[in-house]
Amino acid sequence: MKFKVATIRDQRTPNFIAGEWHPPQSGNYLDSFDPSTGRVWYQAADSGPDDVAAAVTAAQSALKHPAWRDISQSERGRLLYRLAELIEKNREELAQIETQDNGKLIREMRAQLTYLPDYYRYFAGMADKLQGDVIPINKPETLNLTLREPRGVVGIIVPWNSPLYMMSCHVAACLAVG
Repeated sequence: MKFKVATIRDQRTPNFIAGEWHPPQSGNYLDSFDPSTGRVWYQAADSGPDDVAAAVTAAQSALKHPAWRDISQSERGRLLYRLAELIEKNREELAQIETQDNGKLIREMRAQLTYLPDYYRYFAGMADKLQGDVIPINKPETLNLTLREPRGVVGIIVPWNSPLYMMSCHVAACLAVG
């Protein structure tokens, strides 16, 4: 699947749903102000219930699609390691964006971005070690076991003051388990 990557420098960021960029159904965008200047530096989609429903439906379809469903635990781990590498490679730019977006001290953002890749590495290492358990019961002819598998779409709400960091703390685990 190929798609154009929108960046903050595009000034207006629509919703990314089902591998494509979509304007919000309302047509409205929210201004993000650079706290150091008070000027709008980009706009984010002002998403409503219909946008959320479309995203959830797309995520549910993706969960069942062979491209995601059939990916091995080891491959998920490799992808998470790659994401950690990309974060490390681009940590200064990410720190600058986070600082401009919410006014966090650049020193603090740089510190967060030095250990943020470790979240992805930790769960990358865990991806192929998650397993079920055999549960003993009083019927020897019966096998009773648990199987760990994805249950569905997860919605994560992150605070405004450290969105990249807080999102990563949750997303890394979700991606590891599929």
